[in-house]
Amino acid sequence: MLENEYFVFTGTLTTMTRKKARSIITGLKGHNQNAATKRTTRLVTGYFPIDLIKGYIPSQKLVESEQAIQLGQEIIIMNEKEFIIFLSQRFLFIFPRALIFVSIKRNVRLKERF
Repeated sequence: MLENEYFVFTGTLTTMTRKKARSIITGLKGHNQNAATKRTTRLVTGYFPIDLIKGYIPSQKLVESEQAIQLGQEIIIMNEKEFIIFLSQRFLFIFPRALIFVSIKRNVRLKERF
């Protein structure tokens, strides 16, 4: 379970809505945050469109998380694919038989998308 985990999402998720991702976190007893704070333990980065004029500009949440890491806070920054793999490992731990097929099917779909 994720009792001591505090998640922040930034960017656009491509495999699920942010609402769905948050409900999964809540279902696993984790916590959702709208911004990076001292409690944040994981930042999940989605897709960031590249502005052709300005170039790539990282989100404020990403910048703040990287600054917090430099100051000694333990935040794990993961992309969407890593987040889904992380979740599938938690699901398999909780429901090893019921979700093994779902987990395998998701990993196949992930390989095609990424």
